[in-house]
Amino acid sequence: MNVKLLHRSFAFLTFILAFCTYLLTVQDTVPFWDCGEFTAAAVQQQVPHPPGAPLFLMVGKTFDLLIPFGESAWRVNLVSVCASAVIALLLYLIIVLVIDNFRGGRPREFTEALSVYGAGFVGACSLTFSDTFWFNAVESEVYAASTLFVALTVWLILRWHQAADEAGHERYLLLIAYLLGLSIGVHLLALLTIFPIAMIVYFRKYEFKPLTFITMGAIAVAVFFVIYPGMVKWLPGMMDGHAPFKTEANEWMAVDSSLLRLLAYSILSAALVLFIWAYRRRSGLLTLVSACFILTVLGYSTYGHILLRANANPPMNENNPGDLSGLADYLGREQYPQAPFWPRRHDTRKQIQRNFDAYGEWQPPARKRVVRRDGMALSVVDYENSDINTRAELNYLLSYQADHMYWRYFAWNFIGRVGDIQDSPWVHPGADVDYWNYRVGLFADYFPINFFALPFLLGLLGLFYHARRDPKAAASFFILFILAGIIVALQQNQQNPQPRERDYFYTGSFMIFAMWIGIGVYYLAERARSINKRMALPIVACVLLVSFVAAPASMAIQGWKVHDRSGNYMPFDYAYNILQSVDENAIVFTNGDNDTFPVWYMQDVAGVRRDVRIVNLSLGNTPWYVNQLKNSEPWGAAAIPLRFSDESIQVDDPNAREALSYYIDKARQVEVPVRREIMAQYTDDPALLQTPKMSWLFEGEEFNHGEGEYVFRVQDQLIREIIEVIRFERPVYFSLSVGPDAYAGLQDHFRMEGMAMRVCPVPQHNRGDLYACSEEMMDRTIMNIVEGDEFFTEPHPGWKLRNLNNPDVYYDESNRRPIPSYRNIYMNYANWLIARGKNDKAQQVLNTMNDYISTEMFPMPFAVELQTADMYLRAGATERAREFAEMALKSSEHLLNNRDLWGTRELYTYSYNPMQIAAEAVTILGRYDEAMQYWRDYGASIGRADDPGLRAVIDQLRIERHTAEGDVVAAIAEIQKIITEYRASGSAYLNGIIPQLEQHMRQLQFKAGAPGDSAAGLSLPDA
Repeated sequence: MNVKLLHRSFAFLTFILAFCTYLLTVQDTVPFWDCGEFTAAAVQQQVPHPPGAPLFLMVGKTFDLLIPFGESAWRVNLVSVCASAVIALLLYLIIVLVIDNFRGGRPREFTEALSVYGAGFVGACSLTFSDTFWFNAVESEVYAASTLFVALTVWLILRWHQAADEAGHERYLLLIAYLLGLSIGVHLLALLTIFPIAMIVYFRKYEFKPLTFITMGAIAVAVFFVIYPGMVKWLPGMMDGHAPFKTEANEWMAVDSSLLRLLAYSILSAALVLFIWAYRRRSGLLTLVSACFILTVLGYSTYGHILLRANANPPMNENNPGDLSGLADYLGREQYPQAPFWPRRHDTRKQIQRNFDAYGEWQPPARKRVVRRDGMALSVVDYENSDINTRAELNYLLSYQADHMYWRYFAWNFIGRVGDIQDSPWVHPGADVDYWNYRVGLFADYFPINFFALPFLLGLLGLFYHARRDPKAAASFFILFILAGIIVALQQNQQNPQPRERDYFYTGSFMIFAMWIGIGVYYLAERARSINKRMALPIVACVLLVSFVAAPASMAIQGWKVHDRSGNYMPFDYAYNILQSVDENAIVFTNGDNDTFPVWYMQDVAGVRRDVRIVNLSLGNTPWYVNQLKNSEPWGAAAIPLRFSDESIQVDDPNAREALSYYIDKARQVEVPVRREIMAQYTDDPALLQTPKMSWLFEGEEFNHGEGEYVFRVQDQLIREIIEVIRFERPVYFSLSVGPDAYAGLQDHFRMEGMAMRVCPVPQHNRGDLYACSEEMMDRTIMNIVEGDEFFTEPHPGWKLRNLNNPDVYYDESNRRPIPSYRNIYMNYANWLIARGKNDKAQQVLNTMNDYISTEMFPMPFAVELQTADMYLRAGATERAREFAEMALKSSEHLLNNRDLWGTRELYTYSYNPMQIAAEAVTILGRYDEAMQYWRDYGASIGRADDPGLRAVIDQLRIERHTAEGDVVAAIAEIQKIITEYRASGSAYLNGIIPQLEQHMRQLQFKAGAPGDSAAGLSLPDA
């Protein structure tokens, strides 16, 4: 085999191995998070959340059009599959070029070539099977495509490095400039390559001197800022007459300025004129600079797609960026809060604040009053005058933002990870594997994933070897590694906690480290080759084989199952179940990404239930979204006749005086007239039918605890407005995934119907977590399972629960999160039925739940196991009750024997001591002596051994023990003894129980029966 054929063979094998891996493990349908939104936006060419990804959407549409089979979501997922396979190929080529560069040329002898190309193959495969890269490769997100641009620009600058002394070498730099412009239409990650590109060009063309090196760095920074934010954010705004900067009051410093428009167009014209002039004068540097600028702008012009599609008014048109002003806000992500660089802890939301003090004392930032041009006063954060604990801020930066939110991910990829629960650590001697894999069912068998740090050590070896052989190139790549990794993590200023893991941002950094793995393997191969020249070929082959097994093969074997998404239909089915749980022309409130984006996909792409109007409450705080609810009809779904004035919801600036905004007030009673015919569907109460109206206490988000004041967000006002204008002429629902903080006080009017809570005009007498149910709709949804891949686009109540009992399908934590919601629905319905004496049907409901949702794959929390046992017992299914009681007992005993697990989320969520659960479980199992002992141990463990309430529980078990044995006489005698003890105790609590015990004893005496029976002569003890 000649050297060139060997090179091509390894390149081909790298691509095919990556492509086949990702094709086999790609998700068959729509994934959770942003994938549903991006897929719907791509297939229907719509406008997703800022700053958009127009090039990605166009490529996704191309895949959807050209691939003649498979679901649309799968086709768009293939964009990432193909991009990632090409990245693996490019990394192989990059490793070879880097090694060739410090070797001084291409290998000519076969053994040398095997060392170089084999090392490139091992390095590229290490990236292929790395955790984060693999995750990105099998879903329709932008990060795989974005990393492709990083790999392309790195490969091109290395090709330029080889050809820098040849005529026409500028073509590589021109292509890089165009690709950087194009990459903006996917993600900004590739712009970070500007800095290593500048270093490579500098080291190739100039001799190192401190002054020239600093000048190069300044030029690189200037180029970066010319592109971002200059070209990306400022230029569109200037073309619309906006100044690049805003005031403290969040107003543009200049608005509708003809001078700024002229300046923007002059910049573009000047670049073109300069190019023509320089080209004619044969001024190479000026020609190159001006051409690069023009090509970057041309690449960036993909954002014209956003303008065009926004003006086409598609169903998904986030922020409606239909003009240059809107596009400037869209690109600037004006919809989202802007994080300061300092302080690091800045978020004032309660769920975030509670974690701040762990890093040092924290005080909320100071605020100050600013006035807008129209005289409107605003309160804004004043960081300059805030009490900032610098030591704590640095601690937060280093321990959370740097270590937890980057280095932990780095270790996941090249050392190993303990589990898939959010925030799980990397594998190290102090990592508690049992803790992080507690109650994850069969999936615990896949963890920990432990590479024994071998990929990390190979990469570290490669980094040091690269630095020794070619320090200039190593420095260039190290800058990219740092910029695309830890610097990106710090720039984002992420707050604790995050809604999900964020490792997908850092694939560019991990790609560079995988390059060093390849270089490390090359070093080992070369060292081994030098040991014995005659045996060089088999020695090199052995080194490559061992390295392949130590890194990529180990990563592939351990990571395959947890990255294999085939058979995972959870997001599709979850969204389908929401839509098919509601009546025709319904309005459904949703809240987060995972109960909205898959639903958008179902409506926009799969065509399911387009009559339903989805109202996302998070977006409901933005005027543009409220405007769309009022004035648009996506897919023919009726608009909502909101009474908010167009002036208040069609403003360009959400902070304007006339814009719909929040207010602070007390809770208010709201009354809504309802037609008698509609009211009659919910009640037969003559009084309610006489004057049919709905009345509820309108609440917002609690403001001053205990003061009765609420912040009425725009989303709260939107809920009230919809209830008042619709008046139940159309059904209104809350998705079950919406939290209580968004109910606006309506929870007493909820009726469960499948995966939705129907808002009813009359109170439903809900008690705690037990919601009223529509028996008809519950039977038609949760008890009517649609098998197989069949689904319906028109109203057709019936759930899909595919593969939730298939142990061959892996579900990560995000895909396991809906399981408790599913179970809550079934258990709520079963409880509701039991309360109405429909025990047989309640058993069927519980059986359906357990048949379709595996308790082995998705273990119930120990408290839920007990609740299930209790429900089976109350429904008359004794054997099933005992089965789940045994499960609860086993779970409790496991916790009692492993106290280090007591800090897990399960105990935090349910607040039950395992001894309590064990006591209840053995009671169901009829083991009363064990139950009494568990209660005694529980009392001792909490320092309340003499607690009267606990004593009463134990005494009741004494009675139940005799009753269960059928010894009524002994039970009566036990009651008499207990009553005597209570009267002597002096406890008001115990004395208060005596009447109940007396009543119980009379029932037993009656049960004992006939005169002459030994029990008949027993009497109550004297008072």
